[in-house]
Amino acid sequence: MNVKHKQNLFEKLNSFIKKYYFNKAVEGLIYFTSFFLLISIFFSLIEYFGQLNVQKRTLLFWLYIVSMSISFAKFILYPLLLLLKIGNVISYKEAAKIIGLHFVEVEDKLINILELNEMSEQDNKLISASIDQKIANIKPVPFKKAIDISENLKHIKWVALPSFVIFLFFVSNKEHIITESSARIIKHNTFFAPKAPYNIIFNTPLESIQYNDFLLEINLTGERIPAEMFIEINSTSFKMQKINDKNFKYLLKNITSDINFHVLGGGYKSEEYKLRVLLMPKVVNLSVFIDYPKHTKLIDETIQNNGDLTVPNGSILKWKIDIKDTENMIFCFEKDTVRKKTNSFFEHKKLINNTMQYSIITQNSYELSDTLKYLISVVKDEFPKIKLETQYDSISSQYLFSGNISDDYGLSKLSFNYKITGSSDDSLVSKNITIKKLTDEQFFYQYNFSNLGLNPGDEITYYFSVWDNDAINGNKFTNSDYFKYSELSFNDLIDKIDMGNQKTKAGFNTSLNVTDNIKKDIADLNKNILSKKELDWLDKQKIKDLIEKQKKLIAKVEQTQKQNSKNLKNKLKPSSSLEEKQRKLEELMKKIINEEDKKIIEELEKILNEANKEKLKALLDKLENQSLNIEKELERELELFKQLEFEQNLENIIKKLNEIKEEQKQLITKTKHEDVLKQQLSLQKQMNDVVKDLQNLRKKNAELERKNNMPKTQEIEQDIQNLMQKSVDEINKNNKKKANKTQKNALQKIEELTEKMEGLQMSGDSEKASENMQTLREILENLISLSFDQEELMEIIKKTPKNSPQFVVHVKKQKKIHNDSKIVKDSLFALSKRVVQLEAIINEEISLINKNIKRALTNLEKRDIKKGMADQQFVMTSMNNLALLLSEVLEQMQQDLESLSSNCNKPRNCNKPKNCNKPSMSQIKNSQKELNKKMKNGKKKNGKGAKELMELARKQEEIRKQLLELRDEIGRNGEKGNIDKLLEEMEENEKDIVNDNITNESFKRQEEIITKLLDFDDAKREEEKEKNERKANEWKEQISFDDNDKYLQYIKLKEDYQELYKTKPLQLKPYYKKKVDNYFNIIIKKN
Repeated sequence: MNVKHKQNLFEKLNSFIKKYYFNKAVEGLIYFTSFFLLISIFFSLIEYFGQLNVQKRTLLFWLYIVSMSISFAKFILYPLLLLLKIGNVISYKEAAKIIGLHFVEVEDKLINILELNEMSEQDNKLISASIDQKIANIKPVPFKKAIDISENLKHIKWVALPSFVIFLFFVSNKEHIITESSARIIKHNTFFAPKAPYNIIFNTPLESIQYNDFLLEINLTGERIPAEMFIEINSTSFKMQKINDKNFKYLLKNITSDINFHVLGGGYKSEEYKLRVLLMPKVVNLSVFIDYPKHTKLIDETIQNNGDLTVPNGSILKWKIDIKDTENMIFCFEKDTVRKKTNSFFEHKKLINNTMQYSIITQNSYELSDTLKYLISVVKDEFPKIKLETQYDSISSQYLFSGNISDDYGLSKLSFNYKITGSSDDSLVSKNITIKKLTDEQFFYQYNFSNLGLNPGDEITYYFSVWDNDAINGNKFTNSDYFKYSELSFNDLIDKIDMGNQKTKAGFNTSLNVTDNIKKDIADLNKNILSKKELDWLDKQKIKDLIEKQKKLIAKVEQTQKQNSKNLKNKLKPSSSLEEKQRKLEELMKKIINEEDKKIIEELEKILNEANKEKLKALLDKLENQSLNIEKELERELELFKQLEFEQNLENIIKKLNEIKEEQKQLITKTKHEDVLKQQLSLQKQMNDVVKDLQNLRKKNAELERKNNMPKTQEIEQDIQNLMQKSVDEINKNNKKKANKTQKNALQKIEELTEKMEGLQMSGDSEKASENMQTLREILENLISLSFDQEELMEIIKKTPKNSPQFVVHVKKQKKIHNDSKIVKDSLFALSKRVVQLEAIINEEISLINKNIKRALTNLEKRDIKKGMADQQFVMTSMNNLALLLSEVLEQMQQDLESLSSNCNKPRNCNKPKNCNKPSMSQIKNSQKELNKKMKNGKKKNGKGAKELMELARKQEEIRKQLLELRDEIGRNGEKGNIDKLLEEMEENEKDIVNDNITNESFKRQEEIITKLLDFDDAKREEEKEKNERKANEWKEQISFDDNDKYLQYIKLKEDYQELYKTKPLQLKPYYKKKVDNYFNIIIKKN
């Protein structure tokens, strides 16, 4: 079979099949279009006239979709798929049949060819030849023409009919039946209300700001206006408020999102309207991190959704803000503004030092904005606070300070500050006090102003300062109240000392009266004990009363001791010798009562209930001896105290006179009338006080058992007072020359009075020391003599038989020794009232000697030799002990006398004549003044005789030699050159006198000599004063606080506070911290 012919045949068949299916597709398109138009019209009419709701329209919509899908698949999609040979395409035979329907002559042939083709060529070659012949016969036939596409035009009628119907709807202006219904079917989920007989017009656009209220107002137009209108939101109807016949309103509150609603009225439901919400820009999260200043010790924290903050000064705030519906962010402070474009997040950091308001403003494209206003309250770092309590402890002479210091965040420093006013150095002194640097704590401090070496009249201003730990503004401080401590003036100090002395003397006298009463009571008790076999209740009560009196005596003596110690702690600095006497007297007073005395009272209390008369009698004897010893010591120390008081007052008077002398000397050089008058009146008053002091000194001297040899100075005192009054009168008269002359005369009298008082002081010390030493030496000699006599008598009695007639003679000798010992005892007691170096034990030993001699005498009279000799042996031991003690005292007195001898002016009392004959600078000065006076008097009388000139020259020579003796001593301070010049000027004066050439130049030279002598005298006094100040004070006050109630309370309070702070929590919030502080304060006050 010809392959080419066969191929052409099949190509023609394939072309036919394609055209066949294409024709089917065209046909299907016409039918689909017709179906589409018909079903659309049909569904639109159903929807329009049925007024279907959403559910029904949805059903209609899906029916429409399904039917259209089926018709599309059948009429269009299926033919197209077959055209593309997808699916069951018709076979060649079926195609041949279809072709045969159009070309009858080829049907059989074409089918026959296809059948023959199905046979194998190898089976029959004749078949192949037959096929080729038949293909050639049908080749001219055009298979495609069997399909005429134009024949589909006859189906157009199915499209034309529904199209015509649609055309009619449009022509009749009823197109909305089709268009609107179709649209409603398409929008099947959308509610479409039935057409109402009225129209709804909104007075305002349906837009509202988020979170605002919206007033919905409608206006109705049309044929029929309903009387009531409703708004339906989420299937819930709300009645609208009627404004008038055509206008209604309804208020929508707090709109947060879009609202879909319908308007109902007259049985009609409007289409769905939407109230569009314009979103408000807003802050959805606000976070503020607070970085606290380190010094506050607060823990950093984050505050959520709260912009109102209270922070310490210097805090750093970090804002983190989440925003929504926002495009622009504005952060406004009082002095600056921060802007940023952002729609999600915002951060800002700022240092806060002052209270301020700030605003967070958010904005968006709707030109809407939201503002949040907040306040930052800054807690300024407060100044620290201090509360102070002050107590003065009179025993230790120090101030006890306790107080409370606090600060809001912490303390850094506490200091005690003081400033001395009235002294040359008035700078502020600060002493740091160790603190724990908490926010609230107690402090304790003690200070003794007496250690500052203040001068009388000086004033101290003192206060405490506390600093906080403010690291932002710098440490701030607060001062406590200012306090003043005033050192008493010289006169006030003297008055205070005198008052204290009076109390001390009154204490002595009271104690002496008590001892007298105790002695009487003991004597009465001894009589009762001897006369009764047993003690009755009354006797025991008397013993109890006696014990109480003895206790009161001891308490009174100790009180007097404290009073004396307190009185010695004053700012007056006595001379070293007087200070030594004060120290020794205080030591003696402390030894009046010893532990042995207290034990006797304790033993007496223990055996009070016992019926042992012998023990009771022995204890009463001990108590009697104790009372006698106390009485003697009180008498002795009272007398010593009076003498010491006299010497102290004398020293104070000398100090006052020296001050008056110096001020009077300075006053002479002043010229201003007002100052001179004022100061002269002041000096006159001071001198009147000195005169009163001298009168009191004479009275005190009269009270002494052994009077001091006071010079009679009443006339000099009166002269000074008269001269000062005269000087005041001359100053008031403005007569400067006479006033100046009177002042000089007063100065000379003051110097004279001062020298007499100094002479009394110096001579009194040396003369009394020598006399007392001589008396003690005689007592010691008598005591040694008694010792030898007693020893000799002991040896004789030891050899003498008990019944010997000589025994009576020996007893008489013992009586003589006893009487002699009484004389020693009385002499020694009288000396002890003048000599403070004699210890109390010395009087106790002499009393013991007399007691043992008395007992020995009693035993010898009974011819009890053994006991008598034992008592004599006790006498010997006590005599030897006493002699040793007295020799030590004598040696000490000798040393003290040597220290006084360098200042004495009386060789007969001195162990060092060389030093004693050396004149003082004050004496040389006075001698020179006297010489000048004589020279001036001689000049006025127009010359002198040769004898008188020689006397003046001799006097000048003596003065020069006296100055020469002091040259080496004064010249130690580099003044030898000046003294040598002064000696040369004196030699010139001697020449002028000898040659009778006394001129004005001579007088001028004399005045210069006196001026220089005054300077040397002042320098000498200043040097001695500095030596005394630099001298180490061996008498250091050892203060015992054992009986000091104030000090013990102070220490206890301090310990209580320290113990409380060990348990006190430190890291607390301010509110709770204050509560804890108040609690601790209440606890401590209760304690």
